[in-house]
Amino acid sequence: MQTTRFYSRLNVFLGVLILVLVNLVGTNAYLRLDLTHNNAYSLSQVSRETLARVEDPLRIKVFYNAEVPAPYNGVRQYLMDMLREYDNAEGRYFSYEVIDPTTDAGKQEAQRYGLQQVEIQEIQSDQFASRAVYLGAVVLYGNVVERVDRITSTDGLEYRLTTAMRSAITQVDALSGTSEQVAMDVLASPTLGDLQIQGFQELQTQMTAIHERVNADNYGRIDFAFHTPATDSEIRQFAREYGVEPVRWQTQDGAQHQGLLEIVLTLGDRVERIPLQIYSGLFGGYSLGDPADIEDSVREGLRSLVSANPRIAYSTTAGEKDPADGQRGAAPFAQLVGESYELVNVNLDSDSVPADIDTLVINGPTEQYSDAALYRIDQFVMRGGSVMMFVDRHVQNVPTRQQMAAGAQPTWDFNDTGLSRLLQTWGVRFTDQVVLDEESYIARQQSGARQQLYQAPIIQSDGFNRDNVVTAGLEDVIVLNATEILPYADTDAAAGSDTTASDGASGEGSSADGFTLPDVVPDYVPLLSTSQKSWAVASPSEVGPWISGAPQDSDTAPRNVAVLLTGDFTSAFDQPVDLGLPSRPRDGETGAAQSDVAPSAGTSTTAGATSIAADRYRATSVEPAKVIVVSTSALTTPQMLDPQNRTPNGTFLMNAVDYLNGAPGIAELRSKGLGVARLSVANPASRVVARWGNTILVPALVLVVGLVVWSRRRARARRIQAMFDNTSEDAS
Repeated sequence: MQTTRFYSRLNVFLGVLILVLVNLVGTNAYLRLDLTHNNAYSLSQVSRETLARVEDPLRIKVFYNAEVPAPYNGVRQYLMDMLREYDNAEGRYFSYEVIDPTTDAGKQEAQRYGLQQVEIQEIQSDQFASRAVYLGAVVLYGNVVERVDRITSTDGLEYRLTTAMRSAITQVDALSGTSEQVAMDVLASPTLGDLQIQGFQELQTQMTAIHERVNADNYGRIDFAFHTPATDSEIRQFAREYGVEPVRWQTQDGAQHQGLLEIVLTLGDRVERIPLQIYSGLFGGYSLGDPADIEDSVREGLRSLVSANPRIAYSTTAGEKDPADGQRGAAPFAQLVGESYELVNVNLDSDSVPADIDTLVINGPTEQYSDAALYRIDQFVMRGGSVMMFVDRHVQNVPTRQQMAAGAQPTWDFNDTGLSRLLQTWGVRFTDQVVLDEESYIARQQSGARQQLYQAPIIQSDGFNRDNVVTAGLEDVIVLNATEILPYADTDAAAGSDTTASDGASGEGSSADGFTLPDVVPDYVPLLSTSQKSWAVASPSEVGPWISGAPQDSDTAPRNVAVLLTGDFTSAFDQPVDLGLPSRPRDGETGAAQSDVAPSAGTSTTAGATSIAADRYRATSVEPAKVIVVSTSALTTPQMLDPQNRTPNGTFLMNAVDYLNGAPGIAELRSKGLGVARLSVANPASRVVARWGNTILVPALVLVVGLVVWSRRRARARRIQAMFDNTSEDAS
């Protein structure tokens, strides 16, 4: 008996010792198992790819006090776990250190890096106390410092850290982490020399010098070749091989000529094409761009080749929402996007989208685009560019104060921008009707009453395309005054149902007579759709507090309010539009900056000179392109968007921009862990059953299981007692 007790106590002692040793080892060892369905707590592939680009020491300094109260202590632990994962993924150049920001030295260093203090509250001696602390980190790479400030939540933390690293790496070295050589091919047909273009004869020497400087700054990873295709067959061959379009001109005898003048950068399957612009002089003649400008374009093209281009074009052509207007404009959108990209304003009436920019935003135009502007949008897509369109089918006219004092009320008008000329060729169209939904936002009025805004549908669950990274992890995106977007090939759409004849053939809601879809049409992919309880009315003016739900005779069904067009596109123009050559002053001359205001392409600039066609027309896209169409621009306004990206609306917009700009991994990373698991219910009765089942049935089942287990244990105890009682009786 004593031996049994000894071994029993020894086993207990050894078990306790093993637990203590495991915990001691666990303080220095690191092991995590991520059992979530989308690996929400594991390092993403884009983070691993970012670390693979590191070739110099990359350090992270964390300014986060270990004594912070809940919930910040949990955030700090999550941050430490995340940094350990980064360290495990890249142990050679990656390192991190934690600095105590409560010391004088820590405070001074945090201030030197520009971190901001956060006011937190905690309970001390049964009283609430408030103090300012540092809760941030900085990423150091080369001479670049990127701040990750105000880390108060685990939401999106990996996204913030990874994007800070990517930004630092890109600023230091455009080609960091790439093992492949970049091919820099310059195509320049000798026949262009007949046009007496200033700078053309020196082009090869200048491009060689540019290559030497850029190559030296990028570890010698850029191969250079200068091609001179001269004959028509050579020009056609190079044009097909590199996916470029020739420059065309006509001599005074009426003969047509063509030649190539372009820089092509290639890395693997990625290609950046940089047309060498021909300018019309103010006093006649032609000239190429300055070598410094060409070199800047090459460097920007390299950055765009290996990472998401930090520059995005924003159209300011036809009354689009002002990115500087914080009242009714798109200032929140500009602020949100501005954290990762530089917005470049472009007037498409006079300027083309710069060659180094891959994404164009068209946000809420209220005027009709000119043919030149539509042509520039079209050809931007034909060269593989991406476009994000926010198109309002209805525009509200707000009276002045004097008019409102006289009793005037806001009115709604149909909005015809002319964009349907492009969209119908690409296979989509809008209806004229406003989409309403019983699954919509409920506003709380000052009186405390609640009013449901049926014109503000809440996109939930099945309303998101879970197969696309833009919307895969989203919930609860709210849209306002949106219209339905249909495939143009749809029978009802082609018939022009629910349209307005006043728009004519170019209106968004109309169908052009005799129009047939081209052979090449991009794929139509819904992104955001309303619920099954959605219906439509003719105008926003028909929406008001008197609506109590979908009418009995209404056609309720999901309606697409945001779609993606992707793949090969066909131009909406059968022939090029005459844009004219851009002009710029020569050395010593004064005049306007570069613009497209110049003599027309069909007119000689000087007596005896040869005229050049300014455009390089493409009938089909040279590579797959992407266009996202959203049927409301309210998403970009203060009414619907938080510039701090604390709402799903902001996440959707940034995901869309990243996806269009060639960074789908960033969009996927941003959405990690944001999805909300919801119980799908078919009807109100199912909801009641689910609620009361979880409230009563689950506890009742636990109680029943407990009673069964207790009963079996009692029965087992009785059997054992009876067995020993029988043994005692036999012994006696």
